[in-house]
Amino acid sequence: MKIIERNYAILSGTALIIMAIAAAYSYGYVQNRLIVPGDSNATLMNLKKATDLFERGIIGWFVILMADILVAWSLWKFFTPVNSKVSFATGLVRIIYSIILAFAIYHLVNAWQILHFVNPDALAIANLLGAFEKYWSLGLIVFGFHLMGLGYLSIYSKSTPKWIGLLLYIAGVSYTITHGVKSAIPEASNTIATVELILGIPMAISELGLAIWLILKGGR
Repeated sequence: MKIIERNYAILSGTALIIMAIAAAYSYGYVQNRLIVPGDSNATLMNLKKATDLFERGIIGWFVILMADILVAWSLWKFFTPVNSKVSFATGLVRIIYSIILAFAIYHLVNAWQILHFVNPDALAIANLLGAFEKYWSLGLIVFGFHLMGLGYLSIYSKSTPKWIGLLLYIAGVSYTITHGVKSAIPEASNTIATVELILGIPMAISELGLAIWLILKGGR
C-alpha cells in the first residue's frame, strides 16, 4: 500500500510542478506580454507580430488542463485513506474546475482562429480574450473549494505537514472570495487585484509546497 501511495504522491507532485511552470509561461509571460488591457488594436498588433508565441501559450493552457485532470485523480487516490468521501468530493470539484477551464481555453482557440483571417477583427479577439478571463475567474471560485478540501485532508492526515494544510485552506478561501467578488462586482477588479497581491504568497506557496512535499516525502 505504501508503494502505491508513494507513486500517487510522486505523480501528483510532478503534475503540480509541470502545471505551475506551464501557468507561469502561458499566463505570466505570454498573455501578460501580448494582451494590452483596454486596447484591442494594440493587442491585435502584438498578436499578429507574435502569433507563434500566442500559439505556444495556448498549448501551455492545454498542458495545464491535462495536468489538472491528472492531479484531481492522483490526489483523490492519495488522500482516500484519510477520508474517502471528502477525497472523492475534492477530486470531483477539481474536475468541474477543469471543465470550466476547458471552456475558457475554447475562447482562446477561437481568438487564434480569427487571428488567421485576412482582416482579423480586433474587437472580436478582445471579446474572446475577455471571455477567457471571465470564465477562468469563475472556474477559480470552484478551484478555491478544491483547495479547501485539500486543506482539510492535509490537516487530518497523519503524514502531511499541518502548515501545508493551513496554507491550502487559506488559499482556497482567498481564491473563492476574491474571484467571487470579481465576478459579482466587475468594477471592483482593481481593488481585488491589490488584495490578490497581498494574498498571493499563501496562494502560490500552498500548492507548490504540497507538490514539493509530495515528491520528497509523500507516501513514505
